[in-house]
Amino acid sequence: MVGRSINAMVDNCNGTSMDALPDEVIEFILSFVSTYKDLHNCMAVSERWKRCAENVRQVKNRKFHKSIADMDMNWTRVSVAPNTAGITRRFSHSAVVCDDLMYIFGGCTSSMTTFNDLWKLDLNTRMWIRPITTGAYPSPKACSTLVQYKEMLILFGGWTYPPSYPLHQSWHLYDELHVYDKSKNQWTCINTMLTPPPMAGHSASVVGDWMIVFGGLQRQQGEVHCEKSNVVWKLNLVTWTWTQQLFEGGQRPKGRFGATQVVLDEKNLLILGGSAGPNIQFHDCWILNMEGDAWKWIRVSLLDRDNEAQNIWSNPGCLVGDKLVVLNKRRNNKEAHSVVYYPRSQWLTALPEHPRFSRIDLANRPNDVDDNVNGRRGSLLNRHQEKCSQATQQRNIQHTVELSPMAKKRLIAMPKSNELSMTVCVLDIAQVLTAGTAKWLMPKTLSSNGPEETILYSLVQGQSELIMFGGILKDCKTLFPCDLSNQISNCLQFITAHDYVI
Repeated sequence: MVGRSINAMVDNCNGTSMDALPDEVIEFILSFVSTYKDLHNCMAVSERWKRCAENVRQVKNRKFHKSIADMDMNWTRVSVAPNTAGITRRFSHSAVVCDDLMYIFGGCTSSMTTFNDLWKLDLNTRMWIRPITTGAYPSPKACSTLVQYKEMLILFGGWTYPPSYPLHQSWHLYDELHVYDKSKNQWTCINTMLTPPPMAGHSASVVGDWMIVFGGLQRQQGEVHCEKSNVVWKLNLVTWTWTQQLFEGGQRPKGRFGATQVVLDEKNLLILGGSAGPNIQFHDCWILNMEGDAWKWIRVSLLDRDNEAQNIWSNPGCLVGDKLVVLNKRRNNKEAHSVVYYPRSQWLTALPEHPRFSRIDLANRPNDVDDNVNGRRGSLLNRHQEKCSQATQQRNIQHTVELSPMAKKRLIAMPKSNELSMTVCVLDIAQVLTAGTAKWLMPKTLSSNGPEETILYSLVQGQSELIMFGGILKDCKTLFPCDLSNQISNCLQFITAHDYVI
């Protein structure tokens, strides 16, 4: 046990028991222990250690919330060790934290394919684990939503690139609904009589026994092109029935994808930002009031918009207490060009939305570099591959990937950032329900140890930390073709308060 190991270490050093130390010193020592399982184990040593460990957890939580308000955070990077099998580089994946684990599903690769693999990160040990799941696998896809309900993960929607042949096909959107049972390690496909149209880039939250889904790119039945939606669907997680929600008259947000959606309470959700195309970005904020049979939209008045985050659709937000956190480039940078991803592995300045520009260049699609867990869609395995695949399927153990020894003993600190580094933008929503206002806070400090500007990553909250994973490094200093495989990340960034001091 961690607690007895610490005690033995102190005894061996000077022959003095930990019990002889003041509470302040014990708490300082325990502050270096992981706030997940290890700190919980320390509570079992004695009543005094339990009290000290609880104090450490409370102090860390207070310091974390204060550092969010001050926008003065510590960034720590952890990478998968070189030449080891680990989670593949990806962007536009789905992420959710459940207790001491962070789950990652799907996402896009640099070779214009998508994943349907499931990974989990042990937040106590910082180790990646790939569970060998059973059941009906979801399709390889990105831009889907993954939320927790009791002991299940609910996966809905998403999109993937079309196959290489025939040419000039449009993106494929999904209306699939899958449930992952964590205890059984099993996927189940849920078939319903009524279902929303296929969609991607939507947002979803669980409120009680309902999953609330808003917006996204949608394709109606019989239609060829996608449309940006502002429709709200709700899924009863007990009966597995879908309902399109009715609304009172009045103003409502425009159709969009990539919005940030957070739960305020059991009757209200908050929607922030989104996009409707390359040159149409939203920075507005809305309350979705869910009282009564007909719900209503309430527009939030935003204050101090000079401090607001940019490109919210590609920079997801995360709720911490009464603060909504969005990572963004530093405010003293010059405005960068807006960016659109095109399949010839290059960054271009945004162009007018036109059918000619939205075509996907399938003939020039590069070969796969990253392996999809089920292979490329529509491909067949040769005999040798079939034998290897069967041998792999017979393994009933989990494949565990360990980070480098240095990463296990001590998280690797980020070097000093350059002018393209990211920092924290904070929207104070403490008055959003009472006064209908939210305020973008002015940075009190300019943290200089953030990572290079990144988009289309995931951002979730752990215990007294934010966890950022994956995404595309947005090198805005050049608009010339670049090797996109080197721009996509599989690194973790842990955003915490500064170190504990006595």
